[in-house]
Order: sequence, then structure tokens, then C-alpha cells
Amino acid sequence: MTAKIVLYSCTFSKDLNRTLRMIESIKKHNKDQIPLYISVPEDEVDLFKKNIPASFVTVFSELDILKKNPKIDLDKIYSIRGGLRQQVIKSEFWRLGISDNYLVIDADCIFLRDFYIADFIVHDEIPYSIIHEGKDVLISTDRFGPKKNRQNFLNDRNPIQAALGRSGITYDYGYAPFLWNKKVWASFDMHYLSPNNMSFLDAVLKVGSEFTWYGESLMKYQAIPIFPREQLFKHYHYEHQMWLDLAAGYTEKYISKNSLGVVYQSNWQTWEDFGKSKKNILSRTLRRCKRQLKKLKFKLNLIINTLFKI
Repeated sequence: MTAKIVLYSCTFSKDLNRTLRMIESIKKHNKDQIPLYISVPEDEVDLFKKNIPASFVTVFSELDILKKNPKIDLDKIYSIRGGLRQQVIKSEFWRLGISDNYLVIDADCIFLRDFYIADFIVHDEIPYSIIHEGKDVLISTDRFGPKKNRQNFLNDRNPIQAALGRSGITYDYGYAPFLWNKKVWASFDMHYLSPNNMSFLDAVLKVGSEFTWYGESLMKYQAIPIFPREQLFKHYHYEHQMWLDLAAGYTEKYISKNSLGVVYQSNWQTWEDFGKSKKNILSRTLRRCKRQLKKLKFKLNLIINTLFKI
């Protein structure tokens, strides 16, 4: 008998510190003792097992997932960039048959309050579905950048929407953590991938947005009833989003009243990286200077707007 839901994280050594931080937050707030599974590259299994003492965590090789689907070309998947590879691995986890549903937790996710199975499952093992319009990040980036974010948002979603034959509003089905059901992935495989002689690797190489493929498959094939929810965590895609919240006094205490947790995107929170940086000292110094200048510009902009536009 499979579990109603499990927690799952696909990670690697660079995110070891973040993974440990994420695990500590789960240990503190996981009131229904939902098990956590963590997949890592084959040659990093020992590193993670050595550093993760928690009994509720199962660490295993990502190859255990990839080998479950003979349509996945292992040579090809290890020739693409890591971010896309992780998308495939996360989206193929359901094939292990461990659970009907799984909450995909990235290493930069932190739970801020107690959570239960009922936060994710409606009834009869049917999960909530994350469906919204992405306005939070679109409004923020329209104001503070990057200016191309709105177009990038559409580029990652509209082609998938078109491929699965849906017109209308552009929906967002993220962001991490993602709440996924195996029947939705199986329906996508049955009705779209297999008839087109594709694997999920092919789909991601076509458009690299795994949660959009999931969401549009849910809308198209409706393998499960749809019970919509907003994104589960407050997600700081860019550091200026966090600066703005801190300036307004929105600390983690306030975030926890409306969100299960928070995500400090690893793309900008680089000081949490594990191990030595591969970039030289000049490059690292330049990055720190750019960050400080950006922060100063943001503060000045905020002060000017507060003084003259309120």
C-alpha cells in the first residue's frame, strides 16, 4: 500500500547547507511525520548520508528514478545543464510507486509553521492543485526588474498551453514546493508523451518548465478533481522582493500567518552554497560589489518614492 503523500527533494552537494536547513525546518514542523525522500547524484550519496542523521529521511541515488523509465536516455540527460536534469528527475519520482502524491521541496525551502497531511490532501488521497496567475512576481519585477521577466514568464507557459490545446488565461502552477499527483503525470505520459514518441526529457528540452507541463496536463486531461490553492510558500525569486518586505516589516513571523514557509532563491542567496566557489576571487568580489550597489540603489529609490509619492 502506497502512502497518501511523501515529501521529496532532488538536490546536490552545492545545496548541502540549504538541504540541512530545510530538513531542520521539517523536523520542527512535520506534525504528521510525513516521510522525506532525498535523491542526489550517485557519487554524492555517501556525502549526504554522512551529514543527514535524521531517521525520517531516506537518501538515495537519482539513478534509481531515471532507470525506472527506459525512454530516458541517460547519456543525453547527463549532457544537459543540471537545472533541466533536476526537472526531469523530480517529475519522474512518481514512477517509484512510493506514494500517490508528493510535495517537491527544493533545498532553499524553509517551513515556518506546523504542517499536516490535511494541508496538502483534500480527501480520498486527492491533493490540492496549485493554480494562480503569478501576479506576485510579475508586479514586483515590473517595478524593480528584471524587465524581461514578464516575457520570460509567458515564454515558459504559453507554448506548453498551446501544445496541450488550451486557450485563455495564462496560469501559473508553481512555485516550489510543488504538490503533484502520480495520476496527472501518468495521464501526461499516456495522452501526450507516448503518442508523440517523447520522454519527459524531450518535453523539458522543448520548454523547460516542469510545473507548467504538470499544470496544463491537469487542466487538459483532468486525471483528478481540481481543488485550487495559491502557492504554499512565500517565494523570494529576487532579493529585492525580500528587501521590500523587510522595509515594510514583513518578517517570517508575518509570512507564517499566510504561508507554510518561505523560499530564499538559491540563485541570489549564494552565501549558503556548500564548498568552495568555482569562480575566482575577482569574480566573487565583483558580484558582492554589484549586490551592494543594487541594494543601495533600491534603498534610495524607496526613500525617494516614500518622500515624494505618498
